[in-house]
Amino acid sequence: MSSIRFIAAGLLGAGLFTAGCVAPSDTDPDAPSDTEPVETAELPIRRNAVPIGCNGLLPSDFWAPANRTAFQALGQAALAGANDVVVPTALLGTSGGKSVLDYTVRCALSSEQVVYGPDGSPFHGTLGFAPEWTERGLTPSEQRWVSACIFQHLNGSGEHVEILLKGSHTALESSPDEEPFTEFVVHDATMYGNAFLASAIAGYACIDPDLAGELSALSLSCPLDLSLLARERLCGHVPTCGIAFLGLCDLTCLEDADGDQTCRTLPLLGPLLGSLLGPSYSETIRTELRDRDLLPLYPGCGLL
Repeated sequence: MSSIRFIAAGLLGAGLFTAGCVAPSDTDPDAPSDTEPVETAELPIRRNAVPIGCNGLLPSDFWAPANRTAFQALGQAALAGANDVVVPTALLGTSGGKSVLDYTVRCALSSEQVVYGPDGSPFHGTLGFAPEWTERGLTPSEQRWVSACIFQHLNGSGEHVEILLKGSHTALESSPDEEPFTEFVVHDATMYGNAFLASAIAGYACIDPDLAGELSALSLSCPLDLSLLARERLCGHVPTCGIAFLGLCDLTCLEDADGDQTCRTLPLLGPLLGSLLGPSYSETIRTELRDRDLLPLYPGCGLL
């Protein structure tokens, strides 16, 4: 595909995808009558056809030390108490914290679930990686799934890009030959880890080998080191970013017949040396993109 087509499609998409990620104007009928929309740092996200998410969580919000601490504390006990009201958390105190909580609830709870802030503002579930979180703390596996989901929703460009999530969890089941899933043709990245643990490294990211070819066709200004682009997407300019970049996924992950990946924490020899090179993660999420969304997600490629 020529770079001209990519650039034109990217510019056209830039005027469309933000609207495509905005939530519908109808309110939740179960919410209190005086409920106001959640004021987050991003636009509210449309509850898409699972497993399509909307990538737009600002790294400056998620990696802020105060928000990270509050996020870690949430996983230890039930997310909500009486009347489905979210337990007290510092995330409710700022717009950036509310944005982190908003994305967390979308990843963890199912589309049938809603929890509320103390003021009655609703937080809607979408993907359903941990639907029982409303009643108990998260299991280690649930922590990993929710974390991988949140990593995939980080976007340092501040734009909103729809992403197709793929993985072995039942929440990610889809029919690749049916609309709208057929629109997602660019293999992007795989992410995994556990952001609920008090560790400097919260997660890991690797790039699909196909992305290198797509980006090189897109622009001559793309960095040769794809980790630079991934860092811009996942970290922005935040010095406290907790993502380790591992290069190409072929060097870090093993893929089964269904395309699901088990990944390790070190590149190159990880799949060969197994447990000698750290723990493995089966709770991995890879993404696929529409070709028009490459520029909005990786703006560092420019327009050359």
